Amino acid sequence: MTISRPSPAGPDTAAATLYGRQQERGALAALMERAQAGNGGFAVVHGEPGIGKSALLDDAARAAADMRVLHVTCVEWESDLGYATLHHLLKPALELLDRLPEPQAAALRVVFGLADGPTPDRFLVGLAALSLLSELAEDNPLLCIVDDAHWAADASINVLEFVARRLDTEPIALVLAARAHEGHRLKLTGGVDLPLAGLDRSSARQLLVEQVGTRLTPLQRDVVLDATAGNPLAIRELPATVVGTRVPPRPLPLVEELQRAFLRRVRCHSEPLQRLMLLIAADGHLGWDVLRRAASVFDADLESAIEGLGDLDDLVTVEGPTVVFRHPLIRSAVYHGATVADRRNAHRALAAAVDDEDERRAWHLGQGVEGRDEDVARELEQAARRAARSSSATTAALLARAMEVGEPGLSRARRRLESAEAWWHGGDFDRAKTMLEGIEPDSSLEPLRFRTTLLRASLELHIGRPADALAMLRPILPSALEAGSQQSIPVLMRFWEAGFAANAADAWAELSNVVEQHDLSGSGVWEILGRLLRGTCRTLKGKEAGLEPGDLDAAEHLTDPSPAAWAAGMIWELGDRKRGRHLSKIAMQHARRLGTPVSLSWALWRVVIDDLASGRFRSADAFAEEGYRLTEETGQRNAHLAFRGAQVMLAALRGDDEPARTLAGRVMADAIAHGMVSIVVLVQRALGLLELAAGRPEQALLHFQPPAGGSYLSVTVVNVPDLVEAAVQSNHADLAAEPLALFTRWAQAADTPELNALAARCRALLAPPEHAAADFRRALELHEHTDQPFETARTQLLFGRHLRRGRRKFEARAPLNSALETFQTLGANLWADRAREELRATGVRIQPRAATSTVQLTPQEARIAEAVADGYTNRDIAAQMFLSTRTIDYHLRKMYQKAGVNSRAELTRILLTEAGNDQGARKRENRATNQR
Repeated sequence: MTISRPSPAGPDTAAATLYGRQQERGALAALMERAQAGNGGFAVVHGEPGIGKSALLDDAARAAADMRVLHVTCVEWESDLGYATLHHLLKPALELLDRLPEPQAAALRVVFGLADGPTPDRFLVGLAALSLLSELAEDNPLLCIVDDAHWAADASINVLEFVARRLDTEPIALVLAARAHEGHRLKLTGGVDLPLAGLDRSSARQLLVEQVGTRLTPLQRDVVLDATAGNPLAIRELPATVVGTRVPPRPLPLVEELQRAFLRRVRCHSEPLQRLMLLIAADGHLGWDVLRRAASVFDADLESAIEGLGDLDDLVTVEGPTVVFRHPLIRSAVYHGATVADRRNAHRALAAAVDDEDERRAWHLGQGVEGRDEDVARELEQAARRAARSSSATTAALLARAMEVGEPGLSRARRRLESAEAWWHGGDFDRAKTMLEGIEPDSSLEPLRFRTTLLRASLELHIGRPADALAMLRPILPSALEAGSQQSIPVLMRFWEAGFAANAADAWAELSNVVEQHDLSGSGVWEILGRLLRGTCRTLKGKEAGLEPGDLDAAEHLTDPSPAAWAAGMIWELGDRKRGRHLSKIAMQHARRLGTPVSLSWALWRVVIDDLASGRFRSADAFAEEGYRLTEETGQRNAHLAFRGAQVMLAALRGDDEPARTLAGRVMADAIAHGMVSIVVLVQRALGLLELAAGRPEQALLHFQPPAGGSYLSVTVVNVPDLVEAAVQSNHADLAAEPLALFTRWAQAADTPELNALAARCRALLAPPEHAAADFRRALELHEHTDQPFETARTQLLFGRHLRRGRRKFEARAPLNSALETFQTLGANLWADRAREELRATGVRIQPRAATSTVQLTPQEARIAEAVADGYTNRDIAAQMFLSTRTIDYHLRKMYQKAGVNSRAELTRILLTEAGNDQGARKRENRATNQR
């Protein structure tokens, strides 16, 4: 299957020789060879207009004799139509849609206008595109070419970037070409980078001779070569302008001169043909049927001139049922060479020629407006509503134009706000912020105040400073009492998130006061979230949560990933760690199903925090790596910081001292600069645990205390058991009294074994020696009902240390042995060293432990192993991880080789047995076996 279009040099030169591009051709040939071997990748070709990007891509397509070729050229007007480029590229593969998982197939059908449905997230669209290309490449390797990518819409570019990053195990080569320093800055690294410069003098001379033979004198040839600076398109086009003329002795301003040269050629044709070309230029990619209808509207005498377009093969070319300009500069020359009035009239004619339900009609109407036109604004808005099912970017662009042409007032501000919301949902935070900046405070805009403030604060929370988000939300907190729960609770939740991120004690007090006054009766989603929030505030103060019967069960049935992630965090704060962990996984699954990167990033963060607390370090590492990549791709700066902070904690827990400290320094600097105090606290705790495990409690104590202006509530409350241990061991027990009182109050109110066990351990550390043993035993009894092996082992270590110091060495050996075994299993090496030292002090001879782990997995492999152990199929795992099924197959084969096994069940048993969870391994092995 080959989809191609004529070369920019025209049909007669489609197979023309490329001069001076041996290195670039070799690089693309190597890329295609790797793709044919199953290890694909991408290349980005970039350079100035006319430098030969399209010719190089056409050459690659001709060289791909054993590959299927998909070839699309972007056009300027489609830069506002989200998935137009992607649609053109994937059209030949749409017949394979039924092979995709239904959510992915549905996503492509919706964005391509083939079906109705809610707007899918771009990550789900990206995964669907990757899966579809992978299916198409099943029988033959695939070469995908996207020319003039600087004119593709953001939505298409985002998907192409998503696909490009995941081709290393696919028989697919993706080649994109874009103008340098114009339009999109493709955010791709790790592929083949091909900057195209002008041809060397010898190659340029060869091309010039091929074009004009001996029609130019040697002096004229030198002048052309100087003026064109090796630009192939200029070499082809400028000779006709210099023959018999006086040519400046210096290089010409290339693009402007080319446009003038094209415009002179256009002006050589009749007025009707020029007007037809203006219609083509106003659209960029025009079908014959639409051109005929538009021509009759634009000028009654034009229809008869359409047949004359066949004489313009030096300017336009036909691609199936459409007619386009042979080069973008020709289109630019025609469009910008026309008067403003003629351009508007051309757009109006095109609007009249396309279908009433086509977004292009509204777009052309918007371009054809002079001044204000509320009727056109309403049509643009209606088109935006229709486009919402396929592309947030298209919706945003149409609403922005509606705002520009509509009348001033509330409607205009609302359109601007809704455009910003569409950019936000599409993950384009910068454009959302720009649109919001145009909404000035005005009493007449009061109905929009809640939404505007909430969106501004949400942006600050994701890419700005949490303290600024608090300042934005604070003035509207009192009016939240008067609003319905659907409006007010999201505001309160954002305030809660911002207060947590900024570790602002005063924010908790304000939030608690407001939520206590709120009417939270009812059984809706927002009322349930409101009661959970109120209960969280109460519990941290040592009061009863006051939840309604069934609130916790109802939270587990939430299907929107954002409310589910919020509920998971609050239930965790309420002390029900097991339920909170379960709900975090549910939120993550829903976010994966919907493909929403903003929701998925914070759901992943909740899972990472849960896994860290539960001692699932390998799982936490895998999810943190996934979150790191996801937030880097989507520009979620603060969430990206959070995952980097988690990586610091993991390195510290494993005892990787130097890597932990190096990364901690970088993360700390960024977190302080961005006001992410919660991440500062997390990194400080990681460094404190390093010092504590190394036997330096004085230094550890400095890390566990709250930052200036902070409190022991919220973020730092989880540090209190660490602080108590450091304070006691450094002979500063007096520093533990206040934080322990707050922690104990929280633990008693939540009344869960996890918190009560830690509180009992703290009491044991502070108790007189004769009473400490009872508290330690109570803590260990409570630990038996928890899933916190790391904390359990720490309690065992401290208890064994207490017994040894009380000269009860024999009794100390049992808890110390258990602690050592757990630390070794978890890979907490520094803590294992402490346990060994204590055991030696009891008189036990410690033999070096033989390595039991035979399988060293990368974080991505560990994530796949976790999903395999949970019984998911390869197709399910691919959807969860935004990878293709082929990539999952590839990684599983590597994991089988590492483990020396041949089945999913064997892999599950080995990996989970190594993790010290034999009972869990058997259960999950059975699930994996049932999935085979």
